[in-house]
Amino acid sequence: MTNGSKGPDGSTNGGSQSQIAEAVLDHVRSLVPEGFDCELTLDASLLELGLDSMTRMDVANHLEESFSIRFSEESLYDMETCRDLVECIEETISERDSGRHASRPAVPEQSAEAEAPEEREVLPEYSDVELFPECVAFQQRLATAAAAGFTNPFFRVNERVNKAISTIAGNEVVSYTSFDYLGMANDPVVTSAAKEALDRFGSSASASRLVGGDNTILEDLDREIAQFVGTEAAIVFPSGYGTNASVFGHLFGADDLILYDELAHTSIMQGSLMSKARRRSFPHNDIEFVDNLLKDIRGRHRRVVIAIEGVYSMDGDYPDLPRLIEVKRRHQALLYVDEAHSVGVMGPNGRGICEHFGVSAGEGDIWMGTISKALGSAGGYLAGRAMLIEYLKYTTPAFVFATATSPANAAAALAAVRLATKEPERAARLRDRAKLFLTLAQQSGLNTGNSKDTPVIPIIIGDSLRCLRISEGLLQQGVDAQPILYPAVPESASRIRFFITADHTEEQIRRTVKVLTECIAASKDA
Repeated sequence: MTNGSKGPDGSTNGGSQSQIAEAVLDHVRSLVPEGFDCELTLDASLLELGLDSMTRMDVANHLEESFSIRFSEESLYDMETCRDLVECIEETISERDSGRHASRPAVPEQSAEAEAPEEREVLPEYSDVELFPECVAFQQRLATAAAAGFTNPFFRVNERVNKAISTIAGNEVVSYTSFDYLGMANDPVVTSAAKEALDRFGSSASASRLVGGDNTILEDLDREIAQFVGTEAAIVFPSGYGTNASVFGHLFGADDLILYDELAHTSIMQGSLMSKARRRSFPHNDIEFVDNLLKDIRGRHRRVVIAIEGVYSMDGDYPDLPRLIEVKRRHQALLYVDEAHSVGVMGPNGRGICEHFGVSAGEGDIWMGTISKALGSAGGYLAGRAMLIEYLKYTTPAFVFATATSPANAAAALAAVRLATKEPERAARLRDRAKLFLTLAQQSGLNTGNSKDTPVIPIIIGDSLRCLRISEGLLQQGVDAQPILYPAVPESASRIRFFITADHTEEQIRRTVKVLTECIAASKDA
């Protein structure tokens, strides 16, 4: 063990146990959400301190940089207390300074004579679903919120939807909860195409595409999505979530590494968990961190994939795609881009993040997207080079073993792609409306976070209870916008999230920002 010393950038290259412990506790303390009164000691549970999995990974990333080390992938998932962090840092520094690398610990073979697990009493909560502790605790939280006078803002029932107007409990409200960015879902051309497909093919594909669910509409949709996003080929899946959740486990195995942005969609994280690959997150949009990490560990893995989003749906920001392409090239990595919120949105013609930056889709490797947002339908897709897409078409579980996208949904998406190609002014109008909302919100002194050039605009409040009050106040004033609360985001980043569409009028946006400002002011006095 070496004594601690500060590098030229202020980083700690080594350290005594007390120095390491102090650094760990200082950083953890800075991330503990308000309201958590668990005593901060070395043996305090990071979970009980309010640090979710993403925040714990942020702690690990920060400490790696501070101590100029790299944790092994396995150790990242065993850090449950501050003491675990301290011990792992000490071990990693020791291995680094002795010229060794952290390696996967050997797993002792199970003895045939190993002692059988002790039998346990089968309690009622093990077999009665209504007694599951998690279900009981959830019902208690709902009851507590109701007793405090909070109306549940989730699962609001839409009785009718007409462009940007929804009818909820008999009242018309301006909705900011829809991903229908280009206004395709209610377009008569799109709905007519869906109706015609119903008459021609029926209500269901009735089988997977491999077995017998393919049709001319799906084939046309595959081809025209590829043309729209600029790849050699594409295939449409019945589920966007299922696409991400399935393909990572399918393409990446035990010798591989999946790096994903800490704010990537849950489906990417779940896909990584289903894979046997090593996996870890990296700080949001921190390309320098990815570059430095791959300098250290690229040689330990067969395939390395960097998974990002074209637009992040919580914050409304996006990555520096050209820089990521340069990093992935230099380290011979793969680039996986989830364009669920960027197709139809980014670029002069709405063709996605590649068009926005003026780069070729051939510079990436796998382009995932959905037809359930800007394209007004339901499902997902994968796009890329023809040889890879052909392989995925015959082998990806979520494609091979799932009933294909329904004829009506496929026809709606096909009509939407053609309209988006023919009418690029939809994307231009969307940008104008989003810019208007963002400008007015910022002029009103509202915290819009990192949102920029996208129709996803958070209004950060930093208090979950206030978010609930504001959302309810907005609904009473004819505006439907959802609160995003802890633990979906850190408590200090709780927010009201607005999705702008091309169907929103300037008058609706101006009134919304005015009402929003009033509701935020009123919530301070509640």
